[in-house]
Amino acid sequence: ASAVDASGKPIAALQKGIDNRLRLSFTEQGLSITGGCNTQFGGYRYDKGVLQVAQLAATMKACEPSLMALDAEVGQRIKGDLRASVATDAPEPVLQLVAQDGAVLKFTGEPTPETRYGSKGETMFLEVAAKRVKCSHPLIPNYQCLQVRERRYSESGVQQPTTDKWHPLYQSIDGYEHRDGVRTVLRVKQYDWKNPPADAPSKVYVLDMVVEQDMSGKKPK
Repeated sequence: ASAVDASGKPIAALQKGIDNRLRLSFTEQGLSITGGCNTQFGGYRYDKGVLQVAQLAATMKACEPSLMALDAEVGQRIKGDLRASVATDAPEPVLQLVAQDGAVLKFTGEPTPETRYGSKGETMFLEVAAKRVKCSHPLIPNYQCLQVRERRYSESGVQQPTTDKWHPLYQSIDGYEHRDGVRTVLRVKQYDWKNPPADAPSKVYVLDMVVEQDMSGKKPK
């Protein structure tokens, strides 16, 4: 939500993260940071108001310079011991992290997908074709859908031949921005939406990680 240095001035390289909704997510296993170019992830420990962040690893794709600079700045700021506090007097809780150089980063809390959709969620892999396809949408004329098929991996992480057919996906994938001409494989969470609005789908897909990108635009067999 905001990022200022020790003197209270906005940190220019982190402003892109405010525009892009940079997200800091915690699980029992570790934390992850999304919204820049690459997903950054690593272990953490919280004790008596101090958040200890281990050295972060990251995926290795290339993006526009401002997003690459954002990733580098985040990696420098969110590491080691950070003073952490949570304010709960606003409608959404606010996490404040004070870095070792005095920079102050504030994150606004939001419900997890499990809370929002009322289900646990199932991990799956979706391959997204490079080109959208025309599809029939009840509310949007000339709507173009993502074209997807499910992919599967062995326990050792080897991609298996797929038997799924390409089919249009009538809704978006939360957290994923499609680039025309780029084929991707995504790890997503699929949620059953327990009480969706009348015009909303009963299943929701939330991006977990970009596994593969191919800019050739060709569909693999």
